[in-house]
Amino acid sequence: MSEIISVINYKGGVGKTTLTLELGVGLVTLFQKRVLLVDLDPQCSLSLSTVDEHYWADRVEKQGSIRELIQSFYDSDTPECNPDWIIENALDRAWDSMPGQLPGLDLLPGHLDLPDYEMKLVAKKPNRLNAEEYHLQRYLILRDALAKVRKKYDIILCDCPPNIYMVARNAIIASDYFLVPTIPDFISCYGIPFILQHIKAMQEEVRERGGTTQAEFLGIARNRVRQAGGHMVKEHDEHSQKLRERYGDLLFDSMIIDRIGVAELLGSRENIFTAKSERYSEIKKDFSGLVREVMKRMGK
Repeated sequence: MSEIISVINYKGGVGKTTLTLELGVGLVTLFQKRVLLVDLDPQCSLSLSTVDEHYWADRVEKQGSIRELIQSFYDSDTPECNPDWIIENALDRAWDSMPGQLPGLDLLPGHLDLPDYEMKLVAKKPNRLNAEEYHLQRYLILRDALAKVRKKYDIILCDCPPNIYMVARNAIIASDYFLVPTIPDFISCYGIPFILQHIKAMQEEVRERGGTTQAEFLGIARNRVRQAGGHMVKEHDEHSQKLRERYGDLLFDSMIIDRIGVAELLGSRENIFTAKSERYSEIKKDFSGLVREVMKRMGK
């Protein structure tokens, strides 16, 4: 049975999707894990950074995506994740007959219509449920749907939208762990206490309604960390110290330095862990350290 990790931060632009993608690629490459990426952000950046844009657009309309998973809450008694909606061997996939460059990394693609379906979850109750059942079951859609495919994977990574609305709540409820990436600056760190408070309150609400939720806080991973002369710039150093003082061991020791080439990772669709180019050597070390620390924190 796979373990599910949600990657979430209220702040956009902290490199959440880059971290999710490279964590998935690293888990497959370095630890031979079978990984499913789940794109829950309506910007669909994870999908477009994994497969070709035209292939994604054609595939989600003809075969399905996270949109159909949410719709299944209304169409059937139990939400489902149809295996046909999952793109297998997804990294750098451009058409169905193309194998992709990393067997073991699959993708449940996102859809641009997701905000409309999120609003539907807020406002429309399925006829089969009473009001009390609806208020609980709409949080459990992703958990129940993924239950049917979990045996196929070792780890499932959910790239959450930058909020804690219905879709993100589904991800947390479905998860065994959640990870918060941040740039160590004032704006990016400001919302972390609120994320933790809202997740705790949501979990308590679900339990009060008779549901179960077990997601543990895996920790805070610093991303896009700026350096000068081999040392963190003053602002990032100061906020790293504040994070350590407030959260202790929940702050990851490993961090992703804002190096030349990191910003282009999402568009490259390359496996940096096997790339021969020297331009990826330091980036590879950073992400390898993060992947290994995630495994260690999960007790692997």
